[in-house]
Amino acid sequence: MKTIVRIGLVLLLVAVIAGGSYWFIQQRSAAQTTDQSSGFTQVVAVQQGNLNASISVVGELYAPQNETMSFERVSGTTTLASLDVEPGSVVTAGQVLATIDPTPYQQALDQATSDLQSSQQTLSDLETPPTSLDIAQADLAIAQAEYALQQARDDLESLQDPDIAALKTAVSDAQLALVQAQSNLASAQPDQTSQDKLSALQDKESDLYTEYSRLASETYSDTYYQDRLALANNAFLAAQDTRISTELQQQINLLKAHMQVTQAETKLANAQEALADGQAAVDALDLATAEQAVAQAEADLADARDARAELDKGPDTVDLTAAQADVDKKQLAVSEAQADLDAATLVASFDGTVLDTSASTGDRITASSPILTLANLNELEVTALIDETTIRDVQTGQPASITFDAYPGQTFRGEVLAVPLQGTLQGGVMVYEVPISLEGADTLPLLVGMTANVAIQTGQAENALLVPTIALQNVGGLTQVLVPNSDPTGDPVSVPVEVGLSNGTYTQVTKGLNIGDQVVIELAASNSSNNFRGFGPGALDGGGPPPGVRPGD
Repeated sequence: MKTIVRIGLVLLLVAVIAGGSYWFIQQRSAAQTTDQSSGFTQVVAVQQGNLNASISVVGELYAPQNETMSFERVSGTTTLASLDVEPGSVVTAGQVLATIDPTPYQQALDQATSDLQSSQQTLSDLETPPTSLDIAQADLAIAQAEYALQQARDDLESLQDPDIAALKTAVSDAQLALVQAQSNLASAQPDQTSQDKLSALQDKESDLYTEYSRLASETYSDTYYQDRLALANNAFLAAQDTRISTELQQQINLLKAHMQVTQAETKLANAQEALADGQAAVDALDLATAEQAVAQAEADLADARDARAELDKGPDTVDLTAAQADVDKKQLAVSEAQADLDAATLVASFDGTVLDTSASTGDRITASSPILTLANLNELEVTALIDETTIRDVQTGQPASITFDAYPGQTFRGEVLAVPLQGTLQGGVMVYEVPISLEGADTLPLLVGMTANVAIQTGQAENALLVPTIALQNVGGLTQVLVPNSDPTGDPVSVPVEVGLSNGTYTQVTKGLNIGDQVVIELAASNSSNNFRGFGPGALDGGGPPPGVRPGD
């Protein structure tokens, strides 16, 4: 970049000198005196014409819409899974260019989504008013807690102050119940009467079966016979059912009697154990356990009542705010996780051409690793490099002509798009990068980075008074010119002037001279010999102003 700036400045200086030389060769409007020992002097007339002021600089072709793409949201180091383009590939917006493994980002999104759903459910529960079922369940929880507390208190009281008389009565009642159960068991045992009853039923069943079998062995087939056979079978089946039912009932009665005895024995044992415990000293561990049970039951009841009160009061504002904040936080986490997952696929953000690739499939990359450079080659501009002494003459909208070394003889139009407020220091010179549009070069195969020669038209002046720029002198910060002395033998006289536009060769004089006035150009001997060698008598006669100046009518 520094080299380009220096080249531009050198070209500008050469253009100025060449234009001045051309002007001197063409001018023959005044007498000249050449003296090899003292230098060169020429008298020229002030002219009137139209002046187009411009500056010529070197620039570089670039694409304003360009992007060096990377996986900016990748965490740590990962592997480039695929690269689907190469330099020169023409792509469209949204086209997949490269990918990395999306698995960890999908897992993170799934987890964030699950967390969000949980937070949303919590918020929904707070915002939803309690139903009649919720209230009923809360009341039931209170009742259950109250019952559990009363049981715990009764158990503690029994440990602390047992009722010995009641315990003895319970033992006595249990003993009587056992005696009664044993008596019932004895009664349920099979005796001769029950055996005789069962034998009679068995005999009847056997007789009816014999009758049925006799009839079944006969060979009659008339209706009367069939009716007699059916009646005999039904009588046998009824007798069988009666016998079986009697046997089963005897077994059931015996089993119930055994169960009553077992239950009575268990109840007696428990009553005797309770009496023994009541008569013995209270165990410290049992007492502590009972007291802990009472405390826990009281806490459970308090929690149940608080929960019921919360239903009546509704959700707390602080709880709602905290729940909403948690939902917002989880929603942001989901958005971030979704963005990370989307960023695992590199897609073209605009239609363009891949200029360069900086990685290959399988490479280890980070968030800062460049993958490729994409540019829109259908909309190109030129960056003109302008130094700090010239930038003050540049304004947005000024027209420019552009040529490329790669396409000699072709000139394109453009205009200044913006004037930057900040420059960069290059080789001790502050340089500003000025963007310039490019028109009429759509059919050329231009490449980003091509050198461009830019001439920016910085101003126009019509019917202006013009003098050669080389005739101007700066003395003490003021601009002046030399005019011929009225005494032919006298030295030229200094006249202060005010100047306007300049194209390097000619400069506009806005005050101090009139059309037709003459000015004196003096060059030192070294300058005359170096810059004007070969001038002879009449060498500056005739001709008009150099290119860029159109004489007035």
